[in-house]
Amino acid sequence: MNQVLADAAGDRAAEKVSDRRLVLLWAATAGAVVLHNVEEWLRDMTGWIAAHPWLPGRSLHGDQAEFAVVLAIVTAAVLAIAVIAVAIRPRWSTEGLVCVAYALMVNGAIHIMLSLLSWSPMPGVISGIVVLLPLGALVVHMLPPVRWTVLTIAMTVIAAIGITASALALASVLTGIE
Repeated sequence: MNQVLADAAGDRAAEKVSDRRLVLLWAATAGAVVLHNVEEWLRDMTGWIAAHPWLPGRSLHGDQAEFAVVLAIVTAAVLAIAVIAVAIRPRWSTEGLVCVAYALMVNGAIHIMLSLLSWSPMPGVISGIVVLLPLGALVVHMLPPVRWTVLTIAMTVIAAIGITASALALASVLTGIE
């Protein structure tokens, strides 16, 4: 019974979000991802990772060509999710945007942390500070709160890791890098 009431309350909260607000926030979020990924590529994330061999995940970034494909796939995935969320407006569109906003804030925070630990600005830290963190906070503030459950958290983490891992695997196949 409590779950039914919680679902109904969540549906009412999602209905209060205007189409215009949702479109603007999804567009801003997708634009932020594009900007952030362009910064990572233009500022040579793979070179930065190679210059810091003590960092975990060095092998995940491959070379610059492979990383460009990874960034393109991740960007396309976020853009596709945004288009579906605003064109069809499925039930998850508002909560999904809040989850994406939290993921962007975590990404921005990780860029800051690794920049501080390495005493070297990590590619993506500028857009992380200037765009991802403030936009993420704005989205979280302007939209109804997500009903955080074990399932919601698991789905958010699985989606973020799944999109990234799939992009890494697909980029490796497409560029012929092992």
